Formats: sequence, C-alpha cells, structure tokens
Amino acid sequence: MTLALLLAAVVAAQPTAADADGNPRRFALAVGNNRGSSADAVLRYAERDARTVMDVLYEVGGVRRDDAVLVLGHDADTVRQAVARFERHLQTQARKGDQLFVYVSSHADAGELHLSGTNLPLHELVRFIERAPVSVALLVVDSCQSGEAVRLKGLKPIPGVLVSVERPELAGRVIITASAADEAAQESDALGGSVFTHHLVAALRGAADVSGDGRVTLAEAYTYSYARTVESSLMSRAGAQHPSFHFDLQGKGDLVLSSPALATSLLTLAIDEPGDWTVFTLAGEPFLGNLRKGAGAATLALPAGGYIVTTRGEHSAMTARVQVPDAGRAQLTRAQLRPQQLEVNALKGEASPAWRVHVGPSIGKPLVPSFGAMVGGTAALHYQRTAPWANLLTAGVDVRHGRHPSGNLRQNDHTLRLGVGHDARVWRNLRLHGAVEVGATLSQQWQPSNGEKALALQPTVGAVGGAWLPVYGAFGMSLLVNAGHTWVREEAGTASALSLGGSLGIGFMR
Repeated sequence: MTLALLLAAVVAAQPTAADADGNPRRFALAVGNNRGSSADAVLRYAERDARTVMDVLYEVGGVRRDDAVLVLGHDADTVRQAVARFERHLQTQARKGDQLFVYVSSHADAGELHLSGTNLPLHELVRFIERAPVSVALLVVDSCQSGEAVRLKGLKPIPGVLVSVERPELAGRVIITASAADEAAQESDALGGSVFTHHLVAALRGAADVSGDGRVTLAEAYTYSYARTVESSLMSRAGAQHPSFHFDLQGKGDLVLSSPALATSLLTLAIDEPGDWTVFTLAGEPFLGNLRKGAGAATLALPAGGYIVTTRGEHSAMTARVQVPDAGRAQLTRAQLRPQQLEVNALKGEASPAWRVHVGPSIGKPLVPSFGAMVGGTAALHYQRTAPWANLLTAGVDVRHGRHPSGNLRQNDHTLRLGVGHDARVWRNLRLHGAVEVGATLSQQWQPSNGEKALALQPTVGAVGGAWLPVYGAFGMSLLVNAGHTWVREEAGTASALSLGGSLGIGFMR
C-alpha cells in the first residue's frame, strides 16, 4: 500500500518522575523512509512528516534533543539497531511516569513496514512500546490497513470521536490508527504531508486547544484529528479515511500531549468567528495547510518567521502577512486581513490524480518554408499521476491553416501529439511542466484555381513546455509552447523540418 506512519508512545507522568516544574521527562524516536519495496511508488512526504513531528515535539512536546533520535531513509536492520540503542537509553534514563514517543513514516502492507526494499513487522515496534519502562504509551499508526497494528492485549475500542481519559494515576497503553484495517491512508500535496499527520500536527500546535488553557490533551488532539481527517478525505478518490482509538488505561487525569502556550514564538488569531484557515510560508510552502478554528481567539505555536495566513469563506478569502518574532507573540486582527480570490489547492495523492484541459488559439511555424505563419487552435489534455518524476501524461491536438504568398496554394495541418513529462508547483499555485512528445501531422494542400489536392502523413517528435495559473475556482490561464522535428515528404524524398508552435488559452482543472 502507499503510506505507513507509526507514531508511538506518549507516556503520562506520575508525581515520582516529575521534574522541578512538575513535568514528566519525555523521549522520542522518529523514523521516516520515502522508499518502500520495488513495487511501491516513492512517497513524497514520509521523511518530511517524521521531521515535522519531531520538530513539534521539540517545540511544544517537552522533548529534549538528548532524548530524541531521528532516523531517515534507512532499511529495517538499521531501524532495529536504532530501536535497540534507544531501548538501552530508556533502560538507564527513563523512570516510571516518563513519556515515550515513537514515530515511523513509510510504506506498509499486511502489518509490515516497507523500508528501502526490506520489511519490518509492526509487532516488533508494538513489543518495543509494551516493554518500555514508562507508564503510558501512545501508538499512532498512519498507514494503509493500519488496523493491523492494534495487537496489544487488553485494548478496548472507542467508536467515533468520544474520547475521555479520567482515571486515577494514569498508566497503560493507547493505540490510534489513522485508517481502518481495510482503508487507504492518504497524503496531500496541498497539505504538504499525509492527511492524518497534518491534522495531528496542527492539533498539537494549538488548533485543538478548545479549552483555551494553552495545553492540548489526548482527547482534544484525537477529536480534532479524527474530524478533520474524515472531512479532508471525504471527496477523495480513495474515499473517506476513519481514524480509530484503542486503549488500556488505568488512572485519572488529562494526558497532555503538548503545551503550545509555552512555545517561544506564538501567533494569535484574534478573531472571534470560527472558520477554516491556512498558514503558508512566504515562499508558498504549506506549513499548516489547513486548520479549523473554533469560536474565539486561537493561539498557534509557530517557528519564528514570515507567514501568509488566509481564512476562507464560501465565495471569497481574506489574507494577511504576519511576522512571528523569535521570542514573543504576533497577533492577527480582522483589520489586517485583505480580500483575495479563492485559488485551487487540489488534494492529490496516489488515489487522487488531476485532469487539466487547455483550449485556445495557436500559431505555428510552417513546415513548408515558403508559406506564411500557420494559425488555428489547440486543445490539450493533461493527466497528473503519482510518480517521482514522470508524473504527467499529455495529449494535444493542433489544427492550423496557412496560405502561400501567391494566393494559389493553401495548407491545413492536423497534428496529434502524445507525451510524458513532469509537472511541479513553483510559486503559490503557479505550475510549470515539461514533456517529451511523439505524434504525427496530417497535411492537406490544395490549389483553389484547379482543385488539385495532396495529402501527407508526417511523423513528429519534440518537447512541450507550459504554465498553469488558476484564476477563479477550477478555471485558469494556460500557456503551451512546443518544439520538435517533423519528417516532411517532398518530391525528392523526405526532409526534416523544424516545427514550432504556441498557444495561450483558458484551462479547466478537475
């Protein structure tokens, strides 16, 4: 299957293990690998998600760098060695009541993680958190068929999003899976990560703090992540993705996962109305690509830097640039927001390719040098799929007409081109693409004076480049430019002619 993320073990502290401030010591292990088996497509965001989760733990989860290990791009044996070293560290450093956080992001199938051509059974990581010398362990699995990870004896399921942890002296184990045992876990270009992990990170940064106390509990984080994951995946081709919650806990108290209010850099959305928000870097990269704010002000823990913050309504959007200080709080008020047209942020992943259609006038270089410019129209269809490089399939049709300066010779060219190439977003929602193409041109010449006609089918090879810029909703401006060689039939044989063309038109994305 496509994506596996294993997020394991957050432990609730007991008073005997608390530090001078009454907080537990927290440990974290994060593993990310974009490459699975030879049959798996390369993932976009597995390693990035591992870094993102670790960053959140550093910033708001109370994890010290001396107690954290990040393993990226390694096979199963290397991960086992890292887990063994980390287990020895826990045996010497962890105490009853401390917290452990283990995160793995990779391909998975049938209860096994796919790591650079090797497999790591999930039950090995489950055993690791079972014997960890901590009081409470939280295991979160974001993968296809992630229900395979729910194998701890004594776990009880909680249906839906009704999560309440209220028992004396918390101790035990919790497993959260991002999807059901028969569901696909999805990732999204628009969110810049996997769907579930994106919403979990947003929750930990403060989006889930409905109580407004500056802390995010297990119940708050799961309730927020569940609802947003289902909503984000509802209209995807793979179908809705339903996280699940299983637990074996004893004790009483709130299991706090993060404390956004204690972060050094904060952004407060000082706007009372609830709504959906996006947070992008100034370079156009999604940081918190999509989050939901309830009624009243909301505070988010963000790294220092500049951001573009947008709230979306049904027919319009309001946006503002904010600068989050190195130490302090930035505040965004309604007076700072400026109107902006809605743009297309298509949710894509292995199960959600995108179609684009281009239609517009075109002009081209004549295949016969003595003719004037060929003018007409172009229609093109582009299909974006999941692949590391060749992620775009193209098909284009050009119909152009030209006249000889003498006025007694005319020509129609009908060209069909098929190609494969790469498409990428380069700035905001501007997309550029390039592809190599092969095809053929059917040329028809005739003389109006005597009605004499001639037909020729001529093969062509070349390349096409283009740009796509959304304007309103699914519609946008589209530019296509192609160049190549066409083998033209002549009376004395066949000659190679340079073919050039371009078209500026409108497009539609689906």
